[in-house]
Amino acid sequence: MIRVKRLADGSPCGPLAEGVWVDVEAPTDQELATLKERYTLNPLALEDAREIGHWSRFERYPEHLFLILRTLETPHRPKSRTERVSYFYFPQSQVLLTFRNEPVDYLEQEWKSFYPCSPIVLWQRLLDRGVETFFEYVDNLSDRVEEMEEESLPGDTPTLPRTVLEVRREVLATRRLSSQAREALSHLERLPEIGPDAYLFRDLTDRMMRVYEGLDAARESLSGALEVHLSAQNNKLNQVVQRLTVISTLFLPLTLWTGIYGTNVKLHEYNWPEPFGAIFLWSGLLLIGGSLAWWMKRQGWW
Repeated sequence: MIRVKRLADGSPCGPLAEGVWVDVEAPTDQELATLKERYTLNPLALEDAREIGHWSRFERYPEHLFLILRTLETPHRPKSRTERVSYFYFPQSQVLLTFRNEPVDYLEQEWKSFYPCSPIVLWQRLLDRGVETFFEYVDNLSDRVEEMEEESLPGDTPTLPRTVLEVRREVLATRRLSSQAREALSHLERLPEIGPDAYLFRDLTDRMMRVYEGLDAARESLSGALEVHLSAQNNKLNQVVQRLTVISTLFLPLTLWTGIYGTNVKLHEYNWPEPFGAIFLWSGLLLIGGSLAWWMKRQGWW
């Protein structure tokens, strides 16, 4: 699909030689041939634009400027395949050509809300919408990290470590995407072809730096949440071991006491008349057990 708008008034038109925005989505061989006839596209740039999953990069070809920007599909899934746009900018003819292999939400929104502007301003607006996907992801990630931090305190969520590790892998993948995008955008602000509008692209680079820092902070928070969860589980294990130790300590002297009077040795107490022998035995059990329980309670063991 090929569609064209005039930059001067936003009206649809054919592939004119200058002053237009050309949007290309999954073109056929015939449409590609038409593009090559109208615009001088560098073969290497066109090959990179048609490749699925190419990383963000910038290149200054003799024919045009070329930029690939990989962004995020949704704030919940950092799947970048359907959010990859290639930009061909022809400074001499003031033509901006956007190339994508699948539909891209933010580009469609810009197409519908387009208002007359220069190709540089249009390029900045499109890039700004792409950078905004990273901000949406970081905001959503912050909420998710806060929820996981709350879940880590009790230490009773067995699936939390797996969830934290999955999110950490997701953050690392997004961090790699944002680093590549920041590197590609940083070239634009130093180009003489951009002229006095270079400040627009410096703002994009600064925003990507904030995204990068936000991802680093989220990664550290995830590590902290995992450590808190493991520490809470260790504390619960220690409490269980402490209770079992108290029970064992209580029954140890009682076992000794009953063991003494369970032997075949003839003891003096056996000659006592009933029920004094039984009273002596049970009184000893209650006294030893009660004294130990009271002492452990005073020590704060239970």
